[in-house]
Amino acid sequence: MPLVSPPEGSNLTPAQLALAEALVAAELGLPDLAEQAGVGESGEIGSSGLIALSRPAVSIQSLVVAGAPVIGVLTNPRTIDVSATIRPALTGGLLGTNYAPLPYLVSYTAGWAAGTLPEGIRQAVLLTAQAGAAAAGRVGIKSESMGPVSRSYTDAASTGTLPADARALLRPWLPTRF
Repeated sequence: MPLVSPPEGSNLTPAQLALAEALVAAELGLPDLAEQAGVGESGEIGSSGLIALSRPAVSIQSLVVAGAPVIGVLTNPRTIDVSATIRPALTGGLLGTNYAPLPYLVSYTAGWAAGTLPEGIRQAVLLTAQAGAAAAGRVGIKSESMGPVSRSYTDAASTGTLPADARALLRPWLPTRF
Protein backbone atom coordinates (compact mmCIF):
# COMPACT_ATOMS: atom_id res chain seq x y z
CA MET A 1 0.00 0.00 0.00
CA PRO A 2 1.58 3.32 -1.06
CA LEU A 3 2.17 6.06 1.54
CA VAL A 4 0.92 8.70 -0.91
CA SER A 5 -2.73 8.81 -1.90
CA PRO A 6 -3.77 10.17 -5.28
CA PRO A 7 -5.27 13.68 -5.26
CA GLU A 8 -9.04 13.84 -5.52
CA GLY A 9 -10.15 13.37 -9.11
CA SER A 10 -6.81 11.91 -10.16
CA ASN A 11 -6.62 8.80 -12.32
CA LEU A 12 -3.35 7.59 -10.73
CA THR A 13 -3.45 3.95 -9.68
CA PRO A 14 -1.95 2.42 -6.52
CA ALA A 15 0.55 0.56 -8.75
CA GLN A 16 1.74 3.83 -10.35
CA LEU A 17 2.09 5.44 -6.90
CA ALA A 18 3.97 2.42 -5.54
CA LEU A 19 6.40 2.54 -8.48
CA ALA A 20 6.88 6.29 -8.00
CA GLU A 21 7.54 5.77 -4.27
CA ALA A 22 10.13 3.11 -5.12
CA LEU A 23 11.87 5.50 -7.56
CA VAL A 24 11.89 8.31 -4.97
CA ALA A 25 13.21 5.95 -2.27
CA ALA A 26 15.97 4.78 -4.62
CA GLU A 27 16.92 8.40 -5.37
CA LEU A 28 17.24 8.99 -1.61
CA GLY A 29 19.31 5.81 -1.23
CA LEU A 30 16.62 4.05 0.80
CA PRO A 31 15.06 0.61 0.50
CA ASP A 32 11.63 2.26 0.92
CA LEU A 33 9.96 5.33 2.42
CA ALA A 34 8.09 3.48 5.19
CA GLU A 35 8.83 4.22 8.83
CA GLN A 36 11.31 1.90 10.54
CA ALA A 37 12.15 2.29 14.24
CA GLY A 38 15.40 1.15 15.81
CA VAL A 39 17.74 1.77 12.89
CA GLY A 40 21.25 1.61 14.30
CA GLU A 41 24.54 3.02 13.09
CA SER A 42 28.01 3.35 14.51
CA GLY A 43 31.21 5.11 13.53
CA GLU A 44 33.59 7.80 14.67
CA ILE A 45 33.08 11.53 15.18
CA GLY A 46 35.92 13.76 14.09
CA SER A 47 36.61 17.40 14.78
CA SER A 48 33.37 18.63 13.19
CA GLY A 49 31.18 17.14 15.89
CA LEU A 50 28.73 15.99 13.21
CA ILE A 51 27.34 12.52 12.59
CA ALA A 52 26.22 11.77 9.02
CA LEU A 53 23.39 9.21 8.91
CA SER A 54 22.83 6.82 6.03
CA ARG A 55 19.02 7.26 6.17
CA PRO A 56 16.88 10.32 6.88
CA ALA A 57 15.93 10.33 10.57
CA VAL A 58 12.71 11.65 12.06
CA SER A 59 13.73 11.09 15.70
CA ILE A 60 16.68 9.86 17.75
CA GLN A 61 16.05 7.07 20.29
CA SER A 62 19.55 6.90 21.78
CA LEU A 63 23.00 8.35 21.18
CA VAL A 64 26.15 7.10 22.90
CA VAL A 65 29.54 8.73 22.31
CA ALA A 66 32.71 7.19 23.78
CA GLY A 67 30.58 4.93 26.00
CA ALA A 68 28.45 7.70 27.54
CA PRO A 69 24.95 8.86 26.57
CA VAL A 70 24.90 12.34 25.03
CA ILE A 71 22.37 14.73 23.54
CA GLY A 72 22.54 15.49 19.84
CA VAL A 73 20.57 17.87 17.67
CA LEU A 74 19.07 16.59 14.43
CA THR A 75 20.08 19.59 12.29
CA ASN A 76 18.69 18.11 9.08
CA PRO A 77 17.23 14.68 8.29
CA ARG A 78 20.70 13.12 7.83
CA THR A 79 22.93 15.01 10.28
CA ILE A 80 23.21 14.92 14.08
CA ASP A 81 25.23 17.72 15.71
CA VAL A 82 26.93 16.79 19.00
CA SER A 83 29.52 19.61 18.91
CA ALA A 84 27.84 21.46 21.80
CA THR A 85 28.06 18.46 24.15
CA ILE A 86 31.42 16.86 23.32
CA ARG A 87 34.89 18.12 22.60
CA PRO A 88 37.25 15.75 20.78
CA ALA A 89 40.67 15.40 22.39
CA LEU A 90 43.72 16.84 20.66
CA THR A 91 46.65 14.56 19.88
CA GLY A 92 50.12 15.29 18.57
CA GLY A 93 52.39 18.28 18.89
CA LEU A 94 51.85 21.92 18.13
CA LEU A 95 52.38 21.65 14.37
CA GLY A 96 50.96 18.15 13.97
CA THR A 97 47.74 18.60 15.95
CA ASN A 98 44.95 16.15 15.17
CA TYR A 99 41.64 15.34 16.77
CA ALA A 100 41.20 11.87 18.21
CA PRO A 101 38.00 10.45 16.70
CA LEU A 102 35.33 9.44 19.21
CA PRO A 103 33.26 6.28 18.65
CA TYR A 104 29.48 6.67 18.55
CA LEU A 105 26.43 4.43 18.46
CA VAL A 106 23.07 5.89 17.46
CA SER A 107 19.59 4.40 17.26
CA TYR A 108 16.90 6.35 15.42
CA THR A 109 13.59 6.17 13.60
CA ALA A 110 13.99 6.43 9.82
CA GLY A 111 11.37 6.85 7.15
CA TRP A 112 7.83 8.09 7.51
CA ALA A 113 4.29 6.98 8.24
CA ALA A 114 1.61 7.98 5.73
CA GLY A 115 0.53 11.07 7.71
CA THR A 116 4.07 12.28 8.44
CA LEU A 117 5.61 12.15 4.94
CA PRO A 118 7.13 15.60 4.24
CA GLU A 119 5.27 17.63 1.62
CA GLY A 120 8.33 17.84 -0.67
CA ILE A 121 8.65 14.05 -0.80
CA ARG A 122 4.89 13.62 -1.30
CA GLN A 123 4.98 16.09 -4.21
CA ALA A 124 8.01 14.31 -5.73
CA VAL A 125 6.11 11.00 -5.61
CA LEU A 126 3.04 12.57 -7.25
CA LEU A 127 5.13 14.25 -9.99
CA THR A 128 6.94 10.98 -10.68
CA ALA A 129 3.67 9.01 -10.81
CA GLN A 130 2.10 11.59 -13.13
CA ALA A 131 5.14 11.49 -15.42
CA GLY A 132 4.92 7.70 -15.48
CA ALA A 133 1.21 7.79 -16.28
CA ALA A 134 1.77 10.32 -19.06
CA ALA A 135 4.63 8.23 -20.49
CA ALA A 136 2.44 5.12 -20.50
CA GLY A 137 0.02 6.90 -22.84
CA ARG A 138 2.72 7.66 -25.40
CA VAL A 139 4.92 4.57 -25.35
CA GLY A 140 7.30 4.74 -28.29
CA ILE A 141 6.40 8.35 -29.15
CA LYS A 142 9.38 10.70 -29.02
CA SER A 143 7.69 13.68 -30.67
CA GLU A 144 4.32 14.66 -32.02
CA SER A 145 2.77 17.60 -33.85
CA MET A 146 -0.76 18.99 -33.89
CA GLY A 147 -1.13 21.94 -36.21
CA PRO A 148 1.39 24.64 -35.36
CA VAL A 149 2.35 22.98 -32.03
CA SER A 150 5.15 20.42 -31.87
CA ARG A 151 6.35 18.59 -28.78
CA SER A 152 9.29 16.28 -28.10
CA TYR A 153 9.38 13.86 -25.17
CA THR A 154 12.00 12.32 -22.99
CA ASP A 155 10.21 9.67 -20.98
CA ALA A 156 12.15 9.88 -17.70
CA ALA A 157 9.63 7.65 -15.90
CA SER A 158 10.01 4.89 -18.45
CA THR A 159 13.80 4.89 -18.07
CA GLY A 160 13.63 4.45 -14.30
CA THR A 161 14.69 7.99 -13.39
CA LEU A 162 12.89 10.88 -11.76
CA PRO A 163 11.71 14.01 -13.52
CA ALA A 164 14.03 16.97 -12.82
CA ASP A 165 11.38 18.88 -10.85
CA ALA A 166 10.80 15.85 -8.57
CA ARG A 167 14.56 15.45 -8.03
CA ALA A 168 14.83 19.13 -7.05
CA LEU A 169 12.16 18.65 -4.37
CA LEU A 170 14.24 15.87 -2.77
CA ARG A 171 17.42 17.91 -2.14
CA PRO A 172 16.82 18.42 1.62
CA TRP A 173 16.71 14.62 2.16
CA LEU A 174 19.72 13.65 0.06
CA PRO A 175 22.88 12.46 1.86
CA THR A 176 25.13 15.17 3.27
CA ARG A 177 28.66 15.28 1.90
CA PHE A 178 31.48 16.39 4.20
